[in-house]
Amino acid sequence: MTETKLSNGALHEQADNSIDCANDHDPLSLSIRSNYSFSKPESLAQLRPERGSGVLPIITKAENRQLEKTMAELTINKLKFNSKGLIGRQQEITTLKSCFRCLETQNNGESLHDSEAVKDLVFLHGFSGVGKSKLAETVKEEVAASKNAMFVEGKYDFVTMDEPFSGIVQAYGSLCNQIKDSELGIREAVKLSIMENMEQETEMLKELIPELGSLFNNQDIDCISANNSLGMSNEKRQEHWRHAFRVFTRILGSFFHPIVIVLDDLQWADVASLDVLEYLISDVQNPYPLMIIGCYRSNEVNENSILYNRMQDLREKTERFAFRITEIEVKSCDMDAVNKMIMSMMSIDDEEKTRELAEVCFKRTLGNPFFLIEFMKMLQTEGLLEFHLGLMKWVYNVSKIEDATMSTANVVDLLHTRMRKLSDDMQVLLQYAACLGSSFSPSTLQFVWKENRSIIRTDDVSNVDDMLKLAEQANFMEPCGTDQLRWVHDKVQEAALSLSDLVTPAFQFQLGLCLYHGLEKKELERQLFDVTDLINKGAGVSREELATLNLRAAKKAHRTSAFHSARNYIANGIRFLPSDTWDTDHWLPLQLYSRGAEIELALGHMGKVDEYVEAVVSTEACTLIETMPVQMIKMRSLINRLDTGEAVLDYALALLKQLGFQLVWNRKLVRVQAVTLAIRTIKKVKRLPVHHFASLRKMKDPKQQAIVNILSIVRAAAYKSQNIFVSMMCSCKMVELTLAHGVSDMSGASLGGLANVAYLLKNDYAATLLFCEMAFALHERHGGSRVGETIFTICAYCFTRVKLLHEGLPIMMKAYTHGVRSGEIEWSLANLIGYFITFPYVMGKCLGQILEQFPKIVPQLEEAQLTTHMNIVQTFWQFAVKLQLVPSEIPTQLDGDIFSQDEEVELSPMHLATIHLAQGELFLFHGHYEALANQDIEKGDLYSDTTKLNFMIPMEAFHRGIGLYAMAKRTK
Repeated sequence: MTETKLSNGALHEQADNSIDCANDHDPLSLSIRSNYSFSKPESLAQLRPERGSGVLPIITKAENRQLEKTMAELTINKLKFNSKGLIGRQQEITTLKSCFRCLETQNNGESLHDSEAVKDLVFLHGFSGVGKSKLAETVKEEVAASKNAMFVEGKYDFVTMDEPFSGIVQAYGSLCNQIKDSELGIREAVKLSIMENMEQETEMLKELIPELGSLFNNQDIDCISANNSLGMSNEKRQEHWRHAFRVFTRILGSFFHPIVIVLDDLQWADVASLDVLEYLISDVQNPYPLMIIGCYRSNEVNENSILYNRMQDLREKTERFAFRITEIEVKSCDMDAVNKMIMSMMSIDDEEKTRELAEVCFKRTLGNPFFLIEFMKMLQTEGLLEFHLGLMKWVYNVSKIEDATMSTANVVDLLHTRMRKLSDDMQVLLQYAACLGSSFSPSTLQFVWKENRSIIRTDDVSNVDDMLKLAEQANFMEPCGTDQLRWVHDKVQEAALSLSDLVTPAFQFQLGLCLYHGLEKKELERQLFDVTDLINKGAGVSREELATLNLRAAKKAHRTSAFHSARNYIANGIRFLPSDTWDTDHWLPLQLYSRGAEIELALGHMGKVDEYVEAVVSTEACTLIETMPVQMIKMRSLINRLDTGEAVLDYALALLKQLGFQLVWNRKLVRVQAVTLAIRTIKKVKRLPVHHFASLRKMKDPKQQAIVNILSIVRAAAYKSQNIFVSMMCSCKMVELTLAHGVSDMSGASLGGLANVAYLLKNDYAATLLFCEMAFALHERHGGSRVGETIFTICAYCFTRVKLLHEGLPIMMKAYTHGVRSGEIEWSLANLIGYFITFPYVMGKCLGQILEQFPKIVPQLEEAQLTTHMNIVQTFWQFAVKLQLVPSEIPTQLDGDIFSQDEEVELSPMHLATIHLAQGELFLFHGHYEALANQDIEKGDLYSDTTKLNFMIPMEAFHRGIGLYAMAKRTK
């Protein structure tokens, strides 16, 4: 160590291992050196002004204060942690920026509105502290230089990892704030586009992203449709949210492109957030460039983790959904990079002067940048690394550093050491802040501090604002947005949580209660998940208000399709229920168990569904009508579990009987009953004017609503098992219930079914057309959640008999748009297939135009997991491709690259019928009449028997007839 002594006004040095880093280019250091001579720097009292006589008088108080101020303003004696940017990361930075530039190039090119526009999903992975987040932020420089690009960040943390969408909400909240701060013209244009294209989706997203509301004034809000997601099935709700996020992102992308979204610490992301990530990156209808950067700890993600499996799925979808995946491993720094970082911190440009220190630091930190920074701070705090103001250099002893740091285990230990040097109040404040998550509002922390004075250990309570400034100066926290602070690294938050034994489950429970009782209603709703999560960490105590709080959180999570989070809130709500809850207030447990059954059904946990259903139906506290929601869930679960509709029919008939409603009088005479009922209903409805159903009131009677709901499930089960007569009876009964009790969600679809029955039974074209027009008028007036089903039923089965095909196309596209918005994905995509593929084919449209649509439709079917629909479309695709080949190249078989019958997959009856149709069309159009005739002799009416009234049946039968006629003529 360098020893410096002052004797007779002269400096004598004896150095054995020191660093010379005098900075002659620092004007402040030059002015200090010209007026002061320095001894050891430990005490400011030893710094004395030079006098002509060489005598060193005692410094005055005024001079001491001035000197302290001057010392505080010095920079030369402080380690510089952010002066040189990232070191040793050039290759990673180049790769990351090249991804952005590729998107920007596309943005500036002519392909901006091409549906094949590339999106980039970049994964940065490595151990904690290697600089993944800082690396992601380097893209900011490119965004700043770009004309229309936008950069936002969201972060997940281990404290609030159960909170749904937390990182997504932060990122999109930041997007909204940047739009709010943009030019007035752009802000108004964005607002207008949102209002025109999103309707009720705006209200949905506002509940999740409060910052979106700041873009609108009260007059705008009056024009926005209310959130219509209540009462939706799980599948529809999920599709509704998928559509909402996608449309919102497309709108923002039309104004700002590329958009860069950084999601940090993805290893802690909830399932709903990963769903949104997939929605955005796989959106083939978004023509605007998008870059999502996901950072995660590689040592915390393995083959059993949700993130790992989601990444595997995404890798398999890149080609089909037109996006790229780039994976960048961020490793710890090597010895040279560590040395350069230390040189940067100490403002030294000679590698040899810091090499020995760098070797020790590398050995202790293994090249982890964040660990290295904390290690250097510790060396300075402990006096092992000092800036000698007399010598104007950093001084240290490598041997002492090695000996003193032998037991330095990890970065959390170093942070603990730094934090424990703070006041008791400051340590408690850090622990409170850590419990609030990776980011928090100072005002919330101020409130908590004020309400929990009993925990604070000293009488002299420091000002919270002052303590937060100290936390920022100590590089524990940093500002992020308006009235928000965040931890500079999750390891700092982790260290604060484990600083003492204060943060226990009981402590977090009390903190949650404090927020629950103290926050204003609006603020509590904004922090609902955070507050509920804190309370749920506590021990189980029976309190109805906490069960109610969890029910609120579950409903909010369920509305946003965050099923896994909602499931946890339901379980905790049930845990907080008092033992006598069914007897004292059955409404709360009924809500929890009913909602829980629906959520478990969405997750496919049938055992839990049965458990929750049984809890409701077995209690005497509930009426039959009150148990109807779980009874419906039970029937839907039976449809999912069983191949036959008979079990569902048995369950439904028993339930209808309890409600005093009889669908089938004799199971052996279903056909007779169905035909009799259909003729009676057709005769009754034919006498009514076309707008009669539209003029009816909404159905209000809970009992009748329950009956309609049961009939709708029986109808779906009958359709699945091809029991046409039970399906016919359900349609007729629902029409009669509409006439007697008012309009339900199923009224339009049941009228469409009745139109089909009118043609099937009586060939009554006038009745078919009348019933179709009635259904259209009803939906025009009342809307409803079954528009897609109604339109497809009418267009595919009825309109084709009474109208020209092209008249149904605009209606089908309207039904597709409405269905996507309402979450009616299966029927909306059925309309899309009809609009782009089957109707144009039957109408004789150009095959080239039809072929262009297949790559856009198949990803949507795959995403919706509509396997049968997708197989049928791929069969058509393969057939259309082969039709375009020259006749000499046409094989006699349908198989090809897109579809092959040789694949070892079980084909549904509908798919087999479509293969039969496509193969026959291929034989016909290329003159293989013998093969067509032989297929017809072997398979006969397979297509018409399977598809039941499909509009393509007449065409298929006519084409088969051509083959048979040709062979009959040839063979005489």
